[in-house]
Amino acid sequence: MYQVEVQVKTLTVSDWLLRYCQPEKFVPLCRECPQYGKNWACPPGMTTAEKLAGNYRYVEVIGLKVRYDEQVRKEAEAFPERTEKLRQETYEVAKRKMLYALLALEEEFPGSRTIMAGGCTLCQPCARAQGKPCRQPEKMRYSYSGLGFDLGRVSQELLEMPLMWPKKGLPEYNVAIASLLHN
Repeated sequence: MYQVEVQVKTLTVSDWLLRYCQPEKFVPLCRECPQYGKNWACPPGMTTAEKLAGNYRYVEVIGLKVRYDEQVRKEAEAFPERTEKLRQETYEVAKRKMLYALLALEEEFPGSRTIMAGGCTLCQPCARAQGKPCRQPEKMRYSYSGLGFDLGRVSQELLEMPLMWPKKGLPEYNVAIASLLHN
């Protein structure tokens, strides 16, 4: 159905912020997202990358490439109404596994902190949509894009996994970007 490739690059936090974080350009784009104001991991009102990075010295930038089998891509193209279900069964499953692997690393390396791809999907729907506090604050991690990172540049320059945006169906692959901040 799909294969997963992982790419990891280590940077200093200062270099990472300088090269890839542009909140003034990217955070306003979050207003177009259906998660805006409805997910605790997303704007408005979330922390900044600088505050989250705090006193960390290093960041492991992780690219998770979910490469779809030809059969899955053909199915998504032939039955567009099933495309989102196929994406949920592949990309979202892989992304969730990555989150739990990173949370396990946080336990192994106390004081480290994860940033995740996209909005938090631990609780459906997110409690923020009902004006309630986060149900799993110990597991919720902020959205990489919501912090203002240029994910296109991170994906292409750093991870060598250019983002793909098909007009319909599924692309050859999807990329999820996460990071682990540590000392």
